[in-house]
Amino acid sequence: MQESTQPFSSYHISYSLMQILTIPPKMFASNTYAITKDGKTAIVIDPSSPRIETELLRRGLTPVCVLLTHCHFDHVEGVPALQAQGARVYTSAVEKPLACTKADMATFFGAPQTRYTVDETFEDTEIKTVCGLQIQALLTPGHTQGSVCYLVTDGQERALFTGDTLFAGSVGRTDLLTGDTSMLMDSLKKLKNLSGDYPIYAGHGEETTLQTEREYNPFLQD
Repeated sequence: MQESTQPFSSYHISYSLMQILTIPPKMFASNTYAITKDGKTAIVIDPSSPRIETELLRRGLTPVCVLLTHCHFDHVEGVPALQAQGARVYTSAVEKPLACTKADMATFFGAPQTRYTVDETFEDTEIKTVCGLQIQALLTPGHTQGSVCYLVTDGQERALFTGDTLFAGSVGRTDLLTGDTSMLMDSLKKLKNLSGDYPIYAGHGEETTLQTEREYNPFLQD
C-alpha cells in the first residue's frame, strides 16, 4: 500500500484495439483501470472509490467484471457499486479468504470497511476470457499473501497490471498484515523473467514498462 504523491487531475485513455482508461486517485486511494474492447463493456481493475461508477457511466461503459490485485481498502471501496450493477468480482484463490477481514487494513488506517463478495478466483497462471479479452493471473505474493498481477491481452496488444507489487522505480511495502519481503523478492524475479516487454499499469504512481523496470528499478537488480 502506498499513497500516490502524483498530482493527478486528468483522465488518460490509451487507444488501441484494447482501450485502457486510467482513473487516478483522489486523496488516499489507488489507481483504477477500466479496459474495454467494444467501447461498451469493461473490465475494471481495483475500483478504489464509489465515484468509479459515475466515471464509467459518463463514458457509456458497463462493468462486467472487477479484478482485484489484492484486498486492501484503498483498492476496493468502489466494488459494491459495481457489483450491484452485476459485475462479478475476481481475486486470486489465495487472497479470497482475506477479503473483508482485518487484513484489508481499513481499521488500521481508520477507514470504514468495504463489504462485498468474491464471485470467482484465479489460480496462478490461470487464463480466463472476459469481454473479448484474455486475462492471465500471475500470483505475486509479498505485498499481501495473495497479491496477483493481471496480464491482459487482445491479440498482439498486452498490458500488465501490477497492483502494489511493482511500481515505477519502486515496489510495494511488506510491513502490513500478510506481507512478506522474501516472497515479494521472489515475485519481482518472476515478473522480471517474463518474456518480452509490457506496458505496466501500477496501483500507485505513473505508467512504466517492464523493460524500464528491469533496467532502472533498484529492486529488480541482481
